[in-house]
Amino acid sequence: MTQHRNGRGEGGDDVAMLVDWENLKFSLGQRGRHPSVTALRQAAEEFGRVVYARAYADWEDGAHAGDPSKLYVAGLEPVYVLAKRYTDETGNVRMKNSVDVKLVADCIEASHQFPNVGTYIIVSGDNDFVHIVNTLRPRGKRVVIIGVSWTTAAHLTEQADVVLYYDLDIEPFGEQAAARERKEAPPPVQKLEPAVAAATDEAISQSKDNGAGVDRRKTADAIGLALQITREHREAGKQFTVSLLGQELQKRMRATDFQQAGKGKALAYARALEKAGKVKIVTHDFVDHLYLPGEPTELAAPAPEPQQQRASYDYAGFVYEDLDVAKREAVIKALSDERNKPGSDWLTFNRMMQAVRTVVDREDGDLKNLINSMVSMGVIARDQTRTGRKPDTGEQFTYYTFTLDYQHPDVRRTLGLG
Repeated sequence: MTQHRNGRGEGGDDVAMLVDWENLKFSLGQRGRHPSVTALRQAAEEFGRVVYARAYADWEDGAHAGDPSKLYVAGLEPVYVLAKRYTDETGNVRMKNSVDVKLVADCIEASHQFPNVGTYIIVSGDNDFVHIVNTLRPRGKRVVIIGVSWTTAAHLTEQADVVLYYDLDIEPFGEQAAARERKEAPPPVQKLEPAVAAATDEAISQSKDNGAGVDRRKTADAIGLALQITREHREAGKQFTVSLLGQELQKRMRATDFQQAGKGKALAYARALEKAGKVKIVTHDFVDHLYLPGEPTELAAPAPEPQQQRASYDYAGFVYEDLDVAKREAVIKALSDERNKPGSDWLTFNRMMQAVRTVVDREDGDLKNLINSMVSMGVIARDQTRTGRKPDTGEQFTYYTFTLDYQHPDVRRTLGLG
């Protein structure tokens, strides 16, 4: 990992790490991965000496059987939080625990009790932790978020000092591991793209000291990297803000280069690239978002969620309960694989139909009834209502998205979640 993470908070050189264990474990489990406490501690130790380390979960949940003793030996103190199970308006059994409340309370207590702790590392992608980030930073504490790239809330990453993704920065694998090696030490640009050269001249001319003492080559490399990062995120369909661009520059540039040519310059570089015609800056809800030329600039934000109704299906038709155990597991695995394909982290009804068709040889009517029965029985959960635009006419439309319910026993068993 790169050296830039060694910065300290104002409070001191010591580090506190608080882990939302269920959030981390289940998020990684969606793609068949398991968390490593050793890797987490190694990442944490780059910020200083870890003197306070806790993991929070309902340890009575069978999915975490055996975890507390292993965590304790690995250097994380297990903290029990009460979970409440309830039936929602659709008749499905849900679970709500108080991890966020207990973890936030411990952060506040530690900030008073241990003034030597200057850095707080919160391992979770839950949007609820935005408030504790905004509480700790005015106290002079550095706040680091470690989440999973496909589940971490954008609002949470906007507020943190440093954002690391477990699957990209802590334990990358496969193509991601190779990409990380390339990003750790990016080669200098040999020949500047004309637009990057123009953006470099623009950024230097707009600098406070009119470019005095500015290293043009390092500035050009940073602007080229900023354009590359923006393209990567937008081509993957991810929302991308100027603040996140700054965080990505910090992660990908060498520490000395970032201090000289990257720190505090994300907006200036974005504006220079916009003037060169390579990106667009659009403000949504007071936040500057980056787009590529020719892209629609509406946020792919969820539309207001209507009151959910139980899925309609024919009880006498072909339903989930008609499948044997092996076939149920095959269907769940097919849906999981479909959800985790590059491009999006949710399922549409049509994508579910295509996935199920690969393992169940039935007519379309039977497959639709099967999927609706799985929604009603809680194997599949409605995710959100989203808006999109038709590529040919630009007309806006609304559609449901779905996800597997990772609390359902069949889903847990099939995906090895406990």
